[in-house]
Amino acid sequence: MTDQTYLRRWQRAAYQALGEFLMADGLPAVTWTIPISGALVADVDSLTSTPDEQRAAFAAWARHLNADVMPERTASGGTVHLYAKFSWRGERVRTTVRGAIRASIYPPMEDER
Repeated sequence: MTDQTYLRRWQRAAYQALGEFLMADGLPAVTWTIPISGALVADVDSLTSTPDEQRAAFAAWARHLNADVMPERTASGGTVHLYAKFSWRGERVRTTVRGAIRASIYPPMEDER
């Protein structure tokens, strides 16, 4: 098989896994992407969510996917980065799908303080 065949197979598996993820009730909406590698990447929204809501969304998905949560990092500008990685095999997906959950929590702007 060609490399492209493997890449498409991995993307199809991620697509199927995402379909199963979105069937779960009670989880907050996040942005999902499927890169060429076939990994699934969830980004918690920073524009319409408060920092507490971002943390709650991140934690909910990390729990649901039994993700390995990394220690949070704070950048020099005060942005807090949350990251967790997961491996998941669902009911309909024959392949293990890997992925990550990310959140960037920005400090308040000057006019928000």
